[in-house]
Amino acid sequence: MDMVLSPQNARRRFLQRFLRLVGGVSFFPTLVASLPTSSSIMANTHDTILDTMNNMVGVDAGAEILASDGLGVLAAAKNMFYGAATAAERLRVDAAYNSAITRECNIIVPEYEMKWDKLRPSPTVFNFTDADYLVNFARQNKILFRGHTLCWHRALPTWFASTVNASNAAQYLTNHIQTVVGRYKGQIHSWDVVNEAIEPTDKKPNNLRNSSWYKFLGENYLELAFNTAAQADPKAMLVYNDYGVEYNDPARRDGILTLLQRLKAKNVPIHALGIQGHLTYKDFATVDTSGFRTFLRDVASLGLKIFITEFDCDDTTLPTDNQQRDTGVAKVYGDYAAIVFNELAVQGFITWGLTDKYSSINSTAPRSDGQQQRPLPLDAALERKMAWYSLEFWFKQTAKRPATTLVEQAQETIAFLECFPNPATDRVNIRFRCEQAMELRIGIVDLQGREIVHIASGAFERGEHTLAWELADGDAASGMYVCTLVGTLNGASVQRSQHILVTR
Repeated sequence: MDMVLSPQNARRRFLQRFLRLVGGVSFFPTLVASLPTSSSIMANTHDTILDTMNNMVGVDAGAEILASDGLGVLAAAKNMFYGAATAAERLRVDAAYNSAITRECNIIVPEYEMKWDKLRPSPTVFNFTDADYLVNFARQNKILFRGHTLCWHRALPTWFASTVNASNAAQYLTNHIQTVVGRYKGQIHSWDVVNEAIEPTDKKPNNLRNSSWYKFLGENYLELAFNTAAQADPKAMLVYNDYGVEYNDPARRDGILTLLQRLKAKNVPIHALGIQGHLTYKDFATVDTSGFRTFLRDVASLGLKIFITEFDCDDTTLPTDNQQRDTGVAKVYGDYAAIVFNELAVQGFITWGLTDKYSSINSTAPRSDGQQQRPLPLDAALERKMAWYSLEFWFKQTAKRPATTLVEQAQETIAFLECFPNPATDRVNIRFRCEQAMELRIGIVDLQGREIVHIASGAFERGEHTLAWELADGDAASGMYVCTLVGTLNGASVQRSQHILVTR
């Protein structure tokens, strides 16, 4: 549908109701921090707040929001992506849903069609019917596509237990990845190569999950999976995907972080961490915000991108009333986005479904009152809910990410980037190595994405280079910054970044 959803006055009515329901502007912590002290926010005057919000998100007076202005369009304007998990059969039979996916998403991911038990009815047969449909749908609609998932301890076919063993597991895993990744070579934005390999309660070394893959191959199965995927499609970004890092669970966070460090130390081709983000309204109050932010920055310091890959919000503990449930779910979306969208390494946000009509939570966690859950941006009638507007706000508010290529060429052309703050000399030493001569610009960026210091630019020869950020020459306060190396090689973009904690 190419209909007008709401003009400016309808948006204002929505925002007025939303702010009243969520208890005022504290829902938007970044917005509150940005308002001048003289603002009539102190008098709790919503009109000033609404005007400020409209100005910040770029809504002109009298502007109309068209159905075609989906979250994917807003994300793409910031060099990010928004998308949803979907299923081939829904797209085939539900025309309205099909239109909603193409309107709202600039990336999609299969909910089930690329898991082992769907692809492999027998040890020697692959069934690509539904997977092919989804990849073709994405290509025809100019939507990016994520592959999910090549190696997981669940969703294995019934024949797996009686067929795969320690002597042939490596062969089965390698053949599976070569066949699946090779079939879609050049058509996939990113692959979830390994899913959920960490489980501290299994009490295995390095907090690894005691899965069939681990039992048969040990920790080496991860390296095997990533290397095989990279060989099968050198242009796809390769992702490790996991959950639970939002909470104060040091063993899980450390398990994931040290796994990423070990893979990087071995030069295993890995480009991003996927964070699932399956949350519940009840448990969100226990999110360890500070620890979660630190974890995100630790991952970014490894030169990895971060994707939110499976977000939804279980509303089982909220009242039956739809308005109250939508308000609670939207607050979780907004508070979560306030954390992750302020980290430049976070490149995209995917919800596990687009509409409540098809949410998997309705079967995995049904409500006791018999009502459908409302965990997603669109309701069952495909209307935008408060959760949608929470994401809209943050996509418009967040800093634009640097443009990236599908291949993380910096991993091949810049061997390392290290930054060493030295409080005694009020200096940050910056050291990196170029594997080839190239043009580079080195700068310091704050967490809003603004370059605050230009360190150097020009031609850098192959070899190791040392530069310095002289803190005394500027007014940088204590806090977190990002050192960025951005350049070109043979016409392609090259970039690398490293977080720096400055203490003055």
